[in-house]
Amino acid sequence: MNDKRFSLALLLALFTLSILVACATPPAAAPSPAAPAEAKGKIAIYTSVPQPIADKIQADFQAKFPGVTLDIFRGGTSEVVAKIMTEKAGGEIIADLVWVAEPSTYEDFKAQDLLLKYTPAEASALTDEMKDKDGYYYAGRLINMVIAYNSATDPKPKSWKDLLNPAYKGKIGFPSPLNSGAAEGAVKTFADLSNFGWKYFDDLKANGAKQVANNSTLRDQIASGEFKVGVLLDYMVREVKPKGATIEYVWPDEGAVFIPSPIAILKTTKNPVTAKAFLDFVLSKPGQETMVKLGFFIPIRADVTPPEGAPSLDKIKRLPTDWKAVTRDRQATKDKWTEIFGK
Repeated sequence: MNDKRFSLALLLALFTLSILVACATPPAAAPSPAAPAEAKGKIAIYTSVPQPIADKIQADFQAKFPGVTLDIFRGGTSEVVAKIMTEKAGGEIIADLVWVAEPSTYEDFKAQDLLLKYTPAEASALTDEMKDKDGYYYAGRLINMVIAYNSATDPKPKSWKDLLNPAYKGKIGFPSPLNSGAAEGAVKTFADLSNFGWKYFDDLKANGAKQVANNSTLRDQIASGEFKVGVLLDYMVREVKPKGATIEYVWPDEGAVFIPSPIAILKTTKNPVTAKAFLDFVLSKPGQETMVKLGFFIPIRADVTPPEGAPSLDKIKRLPTDWKAVTRDRQATKDKWTEIFGK
């Protein structure tokens, strides 16, 4: 009997000891979550963003990501596209990202399966008109075709139809759609409107309008007085006004040509982590504040204050542009333009 009691007591003691040991043993550490991939190394972007602004964005991005080298090739939209197509034909596209003026170019790239599908964390902060519904490209800036004029011009233009005023005869500039993607979008926008159409360009030509190689050159020619008025991108005027340039701009009564200017990652990128980091940076609130500060762009996000004197997104009156039609009719648009204005 005593042996049974002793055995029972021993079992209880051992059971109690095992519980105490178990409680005293720390639980196994949970596995550490994988560290996020680090943005580093070299990436290249091909862009039509003007060089001085592209240089500032490059410096700001590299300051935030000191392990990254961002190389920039800058040219007009047609030059950027030609470079990518040449590299594709040669078997290796060097660019990791592309950032040109308007969406139709990206529809071409999508059709050729050149773009990487990616949903940035900040995509939800953008309205539908600022992003591709399929997730291949996102507006990094907003540019608008408006009317610019020399500060001494009289009368001051207020509408697109005012450019037909004989007071401006021979002193009207229009950037060439053969070189500028933004200009191509503007030309197609007007050509498709029943109250403008190609007749509007015939009338502009009759009033002495001249095509100019690019937007930057046209801006300088308006500021110098060589042209009284012209069709120009809004931010280009805001950029030089603080420096004393004698140039102004007006939001036309009929509406501006509203141009989301997208960024996309090329499918062939060898550094997708860093390419995504650049896209995330541009779309973020701090990134858009950089766009306002360094580039005088109207931000693509409603939670970022636009440049002084510029309207917010919801206040911009805009003309309708069918970007798929711009893509579809690209060659026909350029051919018709060349018929009127030459090359």
